[in-house]
Amino acid sequence: MCYDFRMKRAFDRYVLKEIASPFAIGLLVYTFTLLVNQILLLSKTLITKGATTGTILKILLYMLPDLLSFTIPMATLMGVLAGMSRLSSDSEIVAFRTMGVRNRQLLRPVLLFSLATWLVSSWLIMFLAPEGNYRFNRLLTGVALSQAVSDIKPGVIYRGLPFTTLYFPDQGRDGEWRSVLLYSTKKPDEDTLILARSGRFQKGDLQKESAIVLRDGAVHAFKKEEPGQYSLTLFSLKSETVSSLVPFRQRRRSTQLVLPELLRRLRAAPGDVMLSLEFHKKFALPFACLALGFLGMSLGISTRKGGKTSGFVISLGIIFLYYVFMTAGRNLIVKRIVSPFWGSWAPTLFLTALGIWLYRFSSLEKAINWERLLNFGPLRRRRRPGAAAGLQGAPEPGRRRRLRLPILDLYVLRRMLLIFFLVVASLLLVFYVINILEYVDNIIENQVPFATLLQYNLYNTPEIATIILPIAILTAVLLAFSLMSKNNEVTAVQVSGISLLRLALPALALGLLVSLGVFFIQEGVLPEARQRAIRTLDVIRGRQPAAEVEFARNWVLGEGNRIYFYDFYEKRRRRFSQFNILDLDDQSRLKERLSATSASWQKDGALLLRDGFRRKFHGQFPGVLVPFQRLRLNVPESPPFFTEKVRFAGAMNSRDLRDYVRYLEAKRSDPARFRAQLYNNYAFPFSALVMVFIAIPFSFLMGNRGALFGIGIAVGVSMVYWGMLGIFNSLGTTAAMSPLLAAFAPPAAFSLASLVLFFRIRT
Repeated sequence: MCYDFRMKRAFDRYVLKEIASPFAIGLLVYTFTLLVNQILLLSKTLITKGATTGTILKILLYMLPDLLSFTIPMATLMGVLAGMSRLSSDSEIVAFRTMGVRNRQLLRPVLLFSLATWLVSSWLIMFLAPEGNYRFNRLLTGVALSQAVSDIKPGVIYRGLPFTTLYFPDQGRDGEWRSVLLYSTKKPDEDTLILARSGRFQKGDLQKESAIVLRDGAVHAFKKEEPGQYSLTLFSLKSETVSSLVPFRQRRRSTQLVLPELLRRLRAAPGDVMLSLEFHKKFALPFACLALGFLGMSLGISTRKGGKTSGFVISLGIIFLYYVFMTAGRNLIVKRIVSPFWGSWAPTLFLTALGIWLYRFSSLEKAINWERLLNFGPLRRRRRPGAAAGLQGAPEPGRRRRLRLPILDLYVLRRMLLIFFLVVASLLLVFYVINILEYVDNIIENQVPFATLLQYNLYNTPEIATIILPIAILTAVLLAFSLMSKNNEVTAVQVSGISLLRLALPALALGLLVSLGVFFIQEGVLPEARQRAIRTLDVIRGRQPAAEVEFARNWVLGEGNRIYFYDFYEKRRRRFSQFNILDLDDQSRLKERLSATSASWQKDGALLLRDGFRRKFHGQFPGVLVPFQRLRLNVPESPPFFTEKVRFAGAMNSRDLRDYVRYLEAKRSDPARFRAQLYNNYAFPFSALVMVFIAIPFSFLMGNRGALFGIGIAVGVSMVYWGMLGIFNSLGTTAAMSPLLAAFAPPAAFSLASLVLFFRIRT
């Protein structure tokens, strides 16, 4: 009896060990994929917003519970399915059955593992995730408010502070601004313009508001309804307060409510659909761990071939379908077509029913052969008479010298390409799931067809591809060579007199091709696709497309010391609303002010101003106000100057960026951000080749540790590389480092590291 109990415990530990390693890898892969975009954003926050390392760690800490509540069920399916598939493909399931071990004995450790993940996921989604989501939003708001000053730069009109427009052409070494122009809209009925010799930003704290401190200047003010009553105030020191840095209070949304608070609100508003939906979600999503674990076991023990790799791929397909069904159910709930219970629980109950059916199928000792699905087309392994696939079976003696190396190259390429395409397809599915989960609430709220979200995924695919292709080639090279090492094929190659450098040549060629592919997507496909994705996202979010916004409250630096500002510009009618011109002298004092209710372009290129006034200044003192009903004015700027001044860096390829940098330099605007983007466009396509450089020594140094260890290494290296890209990109954007050096520093550093590692290998 005691012996039988010990045997059961040993058997359970063995099965749990098989499940745990792919579960951990899956959790790491899925969580990293969800974080990959956030890594760049957080790096930018760290550098450009002046946030401390502690703040960034808090942001990550607050994000993780929400992410893990989604990735734990996904990883549970992958862990169980990959572990059971490995046991089945290695015929251990058959061996267990010959020993009298039936499916229900396999079910015990699987259910124990799934029960543990269910409890953890429930704890996260009911308590930690809502609180983390709420604190994450508050912390980001606080960082944005308190660090807004970090974006203020000389030569650039800054409008990031509430009710304030700020401009200064130069800055001293001590950080003091020179020749400051500040336009305030705190009083809507009053026009207030402040010109000062110098100024600086004085950051406040929780008890004291921040302020812009100005020295030696003048305040020009008048009532908009009575421009003739002009006020001029000279000062030696003036403090202009800006918005408080204390984070504002916000009402928690339904997704930010912990379970007790959610129950309290449900009792107060029992008919609230969103609250009911969130309540059922807090129970249905964690229960998916049990359903997916049971389904994974039933699928895994029915798998004849494929091992852990097939488990990884199959689990991604099931997860994608599960979250699509869950999103569709959420949509039906909000439209009141189905109840919150059935809309939330139907996908999970379906998976449970499917698992029960497959469990009965596996109890009949029938098997599913996934090999035909995974080996397809030109990648299918072909066996020739008299020789096994790959390196086994030497070619004919008379043809050995001519065919040995091409066969080796084809064998290595075939292995890498199969893994490469599987990883690309898998990561694409994960990204699609992320987009669906992120924007499903907008789809429901704005009553947009679900097909629009699928269209957004299509337009977003080129950008996703540029992110995942380097990760995919890294994983493909790591796994291909590590599996060859595990099967002693690398040793066989070295014994035959071929160096590891020669063995790695196909990987280098594939890395170069992928780099060229990334460059082609970046330069030829991505700009247009990104614009379409933005327009589609505007529809999903229910906001006016950016292309149709009429340049609200624009400020433009003209030739000389002229500044234009206006409320709106209607491109189709070529007409300005509330048009103003400030002419400054060489000492940044006001020379002339023109203001008109409207202004429109004439055929001869002149501006026709209507219903306004004109006032000249002598020194700092205003002259006589000259009103007008119609005034023709010739200006050196043309209509395209006002419509093409703002460009989206992501919608430009390298050629467009070069032209736009020259344009900004000619207009005395700061081109640092666009110059940094230009150099990043040059450097980023090399990422795929750099990933190959780093994968080659890692794969040979890993020895025979297996595929899952290789995936873990790939994820870790990718995280470090993306983090470096984000940090150095931000350094280049903020001009804290040369944009050229910042763009090429991560690829150069990783290439150098790979060279050092390669010299440690006996080639």
